[in-house]
Amino acid sequence: MSRKVPPPIPVIGSKGDSSREEQLRQWEESERQRREQQAAASAPSAVVPVQPSAPAAGSAEGVLEPAAEAPGLTVLVREVPGYLEMPSYTEPDSADPTERLEFYSRGILAVQYAARANHERAEQQKLIGLGLRLRAMKDEELHKVAGFETFGDLTDARFGIKKHQANNIIRVTPVAQALEDITTQELKERPLRILVPILETHGVDAVRATWNEAARHGNVTDKTLEQAANFLGYAPPKELTAGEEKKPEKPAVAAAASESLKAVERIRTLAATDPARARREAQELESAVRELLMELTQEYVA
Repeated sequence: MSRKVPPPIPVIGSKGDSSREEQLRQWEESERQRREQQAAASAPSAVVPVQPSAPAAGSAEGVLEPAAEAPGLTVLVREVPGYLEMPSYTEPDSADPTERLEFYSRGILAVQYAARANHERAEQQKLIGLGLRLRAMKDEELHKVAGFETFGDLTDARFGIKKHQANNIIRVTPVAQALEDITTQELKERPLRILVPILETHGVDAVRATWNEAARHGNVTDKTLEQAANFLGYAPPKELTAGEEKKPEKPAVAAAASESLKAVERIRTLAATDPARARREAQELESAVRELLMELTQEYVA
């Protein structure tokens, strides 16, 4: 019997031209081929049921009573790459303890990698799923049916989501939908706010181009997205608000007066420890000021 070889583990965060998402897709493809080859020995188990169509925006099942509905809950996810099947447990053929340890260690690392990848993809889909349903509930004013005065009262009482959080999630949901086909990375609400005006003004392609440009330099943050948007020319012009109006610069005379007063204060401080030296410096300053006044008077007369 040939020795079973554990699945190779891709390297995350390595420096190079390949993006993290491309590494993930390549490893997923290799895993799919490996599982097909081992199909006769062990049948793969489905991790996430896939539904081709998008989930209904108005559905509230599994949300109002999460604990009761959890046993029969079906996770609806659009057919996009990114979810990895957990590697099946197998035993090594070798009886050597060192080789067995290496085999199990590589398997643990593979499981941890798949778990991280699936977690990030799940968090991405969670943001989209929340946004679609919150937007539907807000547009249909369903808080009135439940006896709540406002939309924010409903989301806070039932889901622990404050009104401003719900509105922010709703705002960035179209951005997350524009990005879900090009990245498996977790999409957080706050950085995506940078891309909202870009989507509204320039469209989906501009949002994707901005994301890809930011991703070329490492971790995608609100700062790197803003820099990428500025570089590509998609960033909206900054407008000063009433509180941010540019204050007029102080005239140079005021600055010069401030420096002269500093010199006087320095001599006054010196007088507390060395009166003789302070007197000499005051006289020198007085003489210099007189000469300057004479020069300025002559220039004015001329």
